[in-house]
Amino acid sequence: MTTPDSSDVLPEAAAAERLRQHLEEIAHERDRAHRALQEREAELARIQRIARIGGLEIDFRDGVRNRRSPEYLLVHGLPPEEANETYENWVARIHPEDRERTVKHLFGVLKGGSEDYTAEYRIIRPNDGESRWIRVVAKIDRDRGGRALRLVGADLDVTDQMLAQETLRESEERFRLIADSAPVPIWVTKLDRTRSFANQAYLDFLGLPFEEAIVFDWRKALHPDDLPRMLQQQITGELSLKPFVLEARYRNAAGDWRWLRSESQPRWDPNGKHIGFIGVAHDVTAAKEAEIELRKLNESLERRISERTAQLESNEAQMRAIFETSHQYQGLLNQNGELLYANRTALAGIRADAADVIGKPFWDTPWFSATEGVAQVVRSAFATAMLGEDVKTEMLLRLPIGDRYFDFEMRPLHDQHGTIIGAVPEAVDITERRRGEEALRQSQKMEAVGQLTGGVAHDFNNLLTIIRSATDFLRRRELPDERRRRYIDAISETVERASKLTAQLLAFARRQPLKPEVFNVGAQVDSVAQLIRPLVGGRILIEVRIDDPDCYAIADIGQFETALINLAVNGRDAMNGEGQLTIGVRKVANIPALRAQSARSGDFVAISIRDTGAGISPENLDAIFEPFFTTKEVGKGTGLGLSQAFGFVKQSDGDIEVTSVLGRGASFTIYLPQAAPPADRKAGAIIGSEQASIGRGYRVLVVEDNDDVGRFSTELLEDLGYSVKRAADANAALAILSENEFSADLVFSDVIMPGMNGVELAGIIRDRFPGLPVVLTSGYSNVLAESAHSGFELIQKPYSVEALSRTLRKAIIEQRTTASKP
Repeated sequence: MTTPDSSDVLPEAAAAERLRQHLEEIAHERDRAHRALQEREAELARIQRIARIGGLEIDFRDGVRNRRSPEYLLVHGLPPEEANETYENWVARIHPEDRERTVKHLFGVLKGGSEDYTAEYRIIRPNDGESRWIRVVAKIDRDRGGRALRLVGADLDVTDQMLAQETLRESEERFRLIADSAPVPIWVTKLDRTRSFANQAYLDFLGLPFEEAIVFDWRKALHPDDLPRMLQQQITGELSLKPFVLEARYRNAAGDWRWLRSESQPRWDPNGKHIGFIGVAHDVTAAKEAEIELRKLNESLERRISERTAQLESNEAQMRAIFETSHQYQGLLNQNGELLYANRTALAGIRADAADVIGKPFWDTPWFSATEGVAQVVRSAFATAMLGEDVKTEMLLRLPIGDRYFDFEMRPLHDQHGTIIGAVPEAVDITERRRGEEALRQSQKMEAVGQLTGGVAHDFNNLLTIIRSATDFLRRRELPDERRRRYIDAISETVERASKLTAQLLAFARRQPLKPEVFNVGAQVDSVAQLIRPLVGGRILIEVRIDDPDCYAIADIGQFETALINLAVNGRDAMNGEGQLTIGVRKVANIPALRAQSARSGDFVAISIRDTGAGISPENLDAIFEPFFTTKEVGKGTGLGLSQAFGFVKQSDGDIEVTSVLGRGASFTIYLPQAAPPADRKAGAIIGSEQASIGRGYRVLVVEDNDDVGRFSTELLEDLGYSVKRAADANAALAILSENEFSADLVFSDVIMPGMNGVELAGIIRDRFPGLPVVLTSGYSNVLAESAHSGFELIQKPYSVEALSRTLRKAIIEQRTTASKP
């Protein structure tokens, strides 16, 4: 066995020492590198926290595994244990309004072939409930087949940037609104001299749509004499990169030459780079013409400059000049509704100076003080505007310059922060337009009168032909008694038809004397339905639907029944005798807007009649209520049924609505004012018919100014057994009664007479001679239509002998019965 000598041991030990030292240096270098890496990581983490950037990794190779950096958790408001949060938790944290869009976008990118993924969405942070905007920038690792393996990226909190963008967008929108409301052209140009924006006044001046106006070459509208000067001044002004002013004549859309004074300011981007100009133009035609006139009158240059300088305004005055060019009435109100400014047009309307109205509450100014009720409307409009809403209405104002119609508008005024600081009232004078519309309505009314006159003449000539022919035959002595009776019956029936015709015309014109009564609508409809059944025939089913048995209305019952029958007969004809007629009754809280009239709120009863017929064509819907309008064959309708219903409901303070679909029937709905049930709900006594009564010597004072009618009435009453005395007018009748108030048992008076009319006479007799009954008669009277007959008996012309005798006897007996009661 041998042992190493010292010469062999020493080199190995030295090598081991060198190796140890080398390893120590490597370890120290590693430690230094590790510390440097930690420092860099700490610095990077600090930078990420400051910049609000968080890292994320999503691994798709085995399900979905998420890894979040501490900075990501900080940005998203998550605790440290959520470093591996689930996909579901991430989705739940997305703002509800952005959730569907964000998830759909992520899966769309994953399914595609792109290696880049970017997105912007809002989250709601769990730790403080704040809503924050997140921008994601990431790369996607894919396998050879394009399947997504892993997504690595960063989340950036861009809330401040997004809010800044929104603020910029709102600022730009406010600029557009303000610019479009200004009555002067405003524009924004780019370096190529095309415009990126032009307001409404700019478009109106050119008469071009927006797309054409922003590329329009203004040199084409310049006056030839101004073109060379303007080109030179424009180039000089633009090259100076300073504000500059130009004045020249331009041709507007109407072909007129107008002097415009344009002011241009250079535009700069955030980096200070020049990107174009913004400009505004004022119409200074009047000023330029005045300047030219002054130049002709004054040769002194200094004075000309002084006069022109005096016309130039300060910035505030220039803003006022924008309003002064408007033909609208315009003003400005503060938060209390006090007037801060009114333009020249508005002041001219009340013939006042600004000092007379500035500082006063707007609704207390002379624009509204002379018109009853309007001040409150304006005050309410101001209150609405201060809540952020626009108010538009039409109003008639009584101004010192005369009565004028206006389209009135009140808009809220906002400051740069969107706070409401006042209101802007504007009014457009539409008087001339209203007069034109009124002239058109008058023309249409005259056309309708012509149609009505023709219809009346046609129908009455038919009736008069029957009467004339029958009376001619009655003069023949050899006429057999049977034929004579037939002609007499024909005359009587024709008179009845003529009476109904005039009644229908008066109903349409709302000039018929009505007897309004409170009645149960359901019960009355049930009763009318029984009358209708034989009229419509057995092949038409009638269904009555009464929603509320205690529906009471106030109207003339006879006219109500006639209207229902007319509507039912129309429905029968529309169904050709086969179908279903549905009559309904219900209570409603309003009448809808009909025939250009606004809706009316209140308590009403709606009575509807619906048929299953052919319906009404749209072009006829507006004409069906006109008298003599009919789509039926000749001889099958007068065209007065619907006009009677229309006139009756309008005169009863109601309305009528029609709806129809061609081929699917029509529905008519009558609206009548609802009434409280009467204290005594029992049906009133029905006065049965009776034969003509004999006068038995009762004394009648006939008041009639027409000699022929007076003589005929006197003879007729004498033939009935009455003792008759006649007076030619109301004063003569009062003189007879004043001499002897017991000289008559009844006064029978016409309504229409010269001087005092019959209703006025009856009122005096009731006051002076309370025990003396009065019976009135008339074919038509606007007095009766407007005030009915004031409680007196009324017999309509033409009347039969039986009806006259019955009415007189009833009035005498009722008066005697009343007088005999204790």
